[in-house]
Amino acid sequence: MDSSVVQFFERGRVLITGSTGFMGKILVEKLLRVCPGIEEMNLLIRVKKGKEPNARLKELFDDPVST
Repeated sequence: MDSSVVQFFERGRVLITGSTGFMGKILVEKLLRVCPGIEEMNLLIRVKKGKEPNARLKELFDDPVST
């Protein structure tokens, strides 16, 4: 990622909606991997198909992202 993007997120806080969707998973993974200076990342996750947000969050981190 461009160093200006890394600098932009340095000591920043990020709110991500749709983090369990296809593009959201990629965004979360990319930010965690290349922007270690992010202080806080909040994911807005709703109940979907009877699954609670905590279960969906666990699935998000249990599912490996291909590189």
